[in-house]
Amino acid sequence: MRKVAIFAALVALVSPAAAADKGGPPATLEQIINAPAPSALRGCYVEAGLAGTFLAAGDRTANGALGGGCNIKIDRAFIGANIRGFFGEAETRGGSLGARLGFALNPNVDLYGLVDWRAQDFKLGTAGQLYVGGGLETTVFVEGLSAFAEGSFAVSKWGAATKDDFATIIGLRWRFR
Repeated sequence: MRKVAIFAALVALVSPAAAADKGGPPATLEQIINAPAPSALRGCYVEAGLAGTFLAAGDRTANGALGGGCNIKIDRAFIGANIRGFFGEAETRGGSLGARLGFALNPNVDLYGLVDWRAQDFKLGTAGQLYVGGGLETTVFVEGLSAFAEGSFAVSKWGAATKDDFATIIGLRWRFR
């Protein structure tokens, strides 16, 4: 075992450090700031998905979801807003207005936090629930198409809204270029 450790140490000492030597001067602060954002997941989009709601009482519902929104890039970060409609069973139909703040993990994957105001029967001003959560979005094999998954918890309610414990949505987004 000792011979293996000595051999590994010798190999490490005599191996060239080519990976650290990229050649050329380091990037300036101006070059870093003006570099293009790495993510392809920017701009306005329409989306379709399947939403699930898991109530504290043990009830579970599934609805279709249609929506749209826009993201504005700020280097690797982005801020966005969206609107959604949930269609299905009468007691879980409704709409939401939301905001997202996130960053690009790499050119094809975004991670974000979200805040949604949801209301039953599309009555956003009469009653509703505030949801806080997060999501992940990744490009798929077609230009402009991405898949997303989100999860959120109801943290507050107003009016006659019921307080759901957890809501999820998975779906596809089509980005306008």
